Amino acid sequence: MNVSVNVVLISRSSALSDSIRNQLNLRERPLVILSSEDLPNFDTKLLRNAIVVDGDPLVCFQSSDGVTSALHEQSLVERGRLLQACREMDAPYVFLSDGRVFDASTGSDHERREDEDAVASSLAGKQLAEFERLVLGVAGQGLVLRTGPLIAAQEGNFLGDCLAAMRDGNVLSLNDSLMGCPTPVSDLARVVSGMLDQLSCGAPCRGVYHYNSSGAASAYEFAEVVCAFASQFVAPVADIAAADTGITWIPQVPVLSCDQLLQDFGIKQLPWRAYLPRMVRAICEGVSK
Repeated sequence: MNVSVNVVLISRSSALSDSIRNQLNLRERPLVILSSEDLPNFDTKLLRNAIVVDGDPLVCFQSSDGVTSALHEQSLVERGRLLQACREMDAPYVFLSDGRVFDASTGSDHERREDEDAVASSLAGKQLAEFERLVLGVAGQGLVLRTGPLIAAQEGNFLGDCLAAMRDGNVLSLNDSLMGCPTPVSDLARVVSGMLDQLSCGAPCRGVYHYNSSGAASAYEFAEVVCAFASQFVAPVADIAAADTGITWIPQVPVLSCDQLLQDFGIKQLPWRAYLPRMVRAICEGVSK
């Protein structure tokens, strides 16, 4: 296999794509960023000595429960063509997904393993599972990395929504039973970069891997930590209350076992709590300006 040194990132503009770009820039790795709209006229020359990272469906589904059937089928066709081109050019294909391919509503307290059957309950989970099957069906090229509910300092995610509600000074009702592992986009970008380093050196790793930051927490437990940090920067901060019918993780993703990633790539989990002070401060200071 040729040594892969370039990265083709498929993603719309987002906190995740920004974090991946910043991480790869630190590694001085050449990067081309494309949107889904670029795929019909994709130049296969970009695949020479390259690795593809496809994060667009994951980014899209962070703020929506899937897309229309017509748009989904079109995306599958376009990625099918791209995967065939990757096989011809011997270019690894990394698809970013999340744990919604499992049913998180059951409240199961066990970590979902990489080899468990995907049985999704949400539309987004079912569509992500279909992408995964397509990617894994192309012999020797596909690698799926599932993650947890992503959090970022930018708007439009669970962390930002919690802080926005808290600043209103009202009681915030949150679920305290369904567990998840919030994963900062910068932590996921670190993991993606580490995987790319090894794939670039010819690592034969393929198949399904999991990564979420360490430290399972309910939405209520997470909000307690956020509230403690936010109180240093803004006032008033809302009271929070635990309730079975309260807000839960958005998106609702079960806790994932990350053993295979550690075994094959040697990449360890980091705690989301280590990232939170800087993220909360960035959001609070941005609002106060």
